[in-house]
Amino acid sequence: MSASTVSNLPAAKRQLFVTTALPYANGNFHIGHIMEYIQADTWVRAQRMQGHEVHFVCADDAHGAPIMIAAEKAGITPQQFVANIAAGRKPYLDGFHIGFDNWHSTDGPENHELAQQIYRDLKAAGFIATKTIEQFFDPEKSMFLPDRFIKGECPKCGAKDQYGDSCESCGAVYSPTEVKNPYSALSGATPVLKQSEHYFFKLSDPRCVEFLEKWTHDTGRLQPEVLNKIKEWFAKDEEGQGGLGDWDISRDAPYFGIEIPDAPGKYFYVWLDAPIGYLASLKNYLGKIGVDYNAYINNPKVEQYHFIGKDITYFA
Repeated sequence: MSASTVSNLPAAKRQLFVTTALPYANGNFHIGHIMEYIQADTWVRAQRMQGHEVHFVCADDAHGAPIMIAAEKAGITPQQFVANIAAGRKPYLDGFHIGFDNWHSTDGPENHELAQQIYRDLKAAGFIATKTIEQFFDPEKSMFLPDRFIKGECPKCGAKDQYGDSCESCGAVYSPTEVKNPYSALSGATPVLKQSEHYFFKLSDPRCVEFLEKWTHDTGRLQPEVLNKIKEWFAKDEEGQGGLGDWDISRDAPYFGIEIPDAPGKYFYVWLDAPIGYLASLKNYLGKIGVDYNAYINNPKVEQYHFIGKDITYFA
């Protein structure tokens, strides 16, 4: 068979599940959203022109304390606040001819169902633990403060007005209780420490560490610069300290989010349910077109592609 004959053979039809970053529903679209969506849409169109099957979905990232607080200031419910933001989305997408197959919400029933089931599966496998922690509490707002609503000086480099979980000046990642001279971004009050029982995903479990080290070190999966940064998170010192720490996945009421099963007054931290929102949007879409979600997502031939900004490495 000649080279020209081989080049004319039709390529095998690919099955592609494509997503982009979920826009946080506390504000309107901006140029960063549109740039990413145009890039993804262009790639999706190119794949379809080659005869491949593509399911292209997105959703509103609807949960978390910032939306709850913004809704309170506006005098409306968080659900209505998100709905108001969502109502202004269509002109942007239509104006730039961006053609998502489906747009859903992380507050949709599919996401509640999937997030709670994933949690139950993790718990059954021994990946969930509880422990009592000390957490900053705003005495004026009468609520525990999310990391991003605690500000102060970075415990590593001393930069002022940094967030309670990471420093934008030196890139350090730390616990809110390590912040120097902390203050509430909501009221300006000095927060006080209170105890609360929290739920943790055991990221330090050897099974997780082994999986993540293998996944991140697979040839060609990550850019060298990203891999070098990630290696810092796995590293331990001579005394065995450091490495991956367990991840706090719960938040106390009041909170706008998905309730943790069998844990009254506890909700999933938004960064747990938001990534599941991609699957929820896909499930919602497949239900509309009569495709079995479980069969599709477990099909080893399905390729998953995610368009997202390079600065999201830590959370992704």
